[in-house]
Amino acid sequence: MSDSTRSRHSTLLLGLAFLLLLGLGSGAAWLIARGNLRGPFRVLLISPPPGAGSGLDAAQCRAIGALVQDHLEQLGGLAITSATSVPEDLESLRTHPHTLAILLEPSRQGELLTLAYRHAGVERPAGTPLAWVRHEAQPLSPSASFEGFLRGFPRTLQTQGPRLCPQAPAAFWDLIQAGAWRLQNDHLDEAMTLADRVAAREPDCASAWILVGNLRYRRMLNNPAAFRQEQAEAEALLQRGLELAPGHPRATFLLSLLKADSGNQADALNLLLQARRRQPHNPTLLTGVAYAARGAGLLPFSRRAMALRDELALAKIQPQAVDITCLYTGEIQRFEASLQEQPGHLRSTSGVLPFYRGYLALVRGDRTLAQLEFRAAAALSRGYPNILRLSQIYDLILSDQKDEAWKKLREYDQERIGMREPDGEFTLRLAEAYAMLGDRASAMDMAGRAFARGFGCTAWYERSPMLEPLRGLPKWKALLQHLRERQSLMEERFPIGLLEDN
Repeated sequence: MSDSTRSRHSTLLLGLAFLLLLGLGSGAAWLIARGNLRGPFRVLLISPPPGAGSGLDAAQCRAIGALVQDHLEQLGGLAITSATSVPEDLESLRTHPHTLAILLEPSRQGELLTLAYRHAGVERPAGTPLAWVRHEAQPLSPSASFEGFLRGFPRTLQTQGPRLCPQAPAAFWDLIQAGAWRLQNDHLDEAMTLADRVAAREPDCASAWILVGNLRYRRMLNNPAAFRQEQAEAEALLQRGLELAPGHPRATFLLSLLKADSGNQADALNLLLQARRRQPHNPTLLTGVAYAARGAGLLPFSRRAMALRDELALAKIQPQAVDITCLYTGEIQRFEASLQEQPGHLRSTSGVLPFYRGYLALVRGDRTLAQLEFRAAAALSRGYPNILRLSQIYDLILSDQKDEAWKKLREYDQERIGMREPDGEFTLRLAEAYAMLGDRASAMDMAGRAFARGFGCTAWYERSPMLEPLRGLPKWKALLQHLRERQSLMEERFPIGLLEDN
């Protein structure tokens, strides 16, 4: 072989080696970048009360914030924590990398929306204040304002995706007003009229169908007697929203609650686990997993979902849910911490927080505090009717007006007979009330109905102090055997490793 041929071969080999190294380096870089993209990026999304002259009220600002959250989750896969004010304890977040605080400052001018906001990275040296950067905006049609917000967002988002924002300004403002009225019982029918109108006008807008389904669900909770019909309608509406926006976290969460409340925890868990493959960093989906798993008696599964959720959300400054799982596992301080008031949130307007503060006091044997909390829950005009009625009954029991309490409990019980009762967990609360009144036969019957409606948390049937009078009954022992058998089947079907696979 000539020297020139050897030279050409050497050059060729060197070139191939260089290309191989370049390819390996590019592949490594791609893997690193992909890993970073797949890591959680957290956003503290703050929707404060509006300033003077904004043309909006506080509920409308929260509704706009919810729509912003839906866009950021659906198009960016971001881990969102929502708040209604700048938390006092932001210093505790300063070591959080890949975390933004977003302070929304929307305003309305006629049919136009100005979607201004400020943002700041929360990672900073100790004692350093947040360095807010203001993003000015012009009054535009609402859809154009959202497009501008998404294009200029500090983190790159998808530019193509399902339509979540109505195109027509009038439809947008109807959607926002319906969302603002969602938590107000006295405006619920008006909210449904507005949302129905948006869905009819813009049938390809996923948010419209999801809100209509959400409102149907809300009305169903207010009127359990209509559960059978309303459930089918609400599920169909939410499913239509999911067909337009596959994996939409809010729609998936709501649909999972419907399924879990009707006793189909397995369907709820399958739905949520599938959605997590699209949205692995979404805290709301994990809240749904924790709820469904709790109802099925899968307490370790539920606790693991809560732990994953709290790693993604900023749980130190904003509790993500009323963590009833921790009551059932005996983690009382953790449960109590989740009962903080959250202004503007459903938990603070529905009566759930004072009810469960009263319930916790009852578990602890503090009847005086329990009565104060139950009275506070019963006084909330916008609360869930079922929570209000049961709070009144517990108040009467603790006031030693047992005859009147039994009468009201029996009336409520009879209203629920013959229908497909929602929420077996709530049904067990009625069993506990009967047991406190000394009516063991009715309490036993109601506990059996709670099991039949899907509430299968064996641990709480065994540990609830209110159910102590039932524990010597033969029927009670048979019920516990059925509970353990069903829970065992669910444990085999849903090993905790499924959460890690997601």
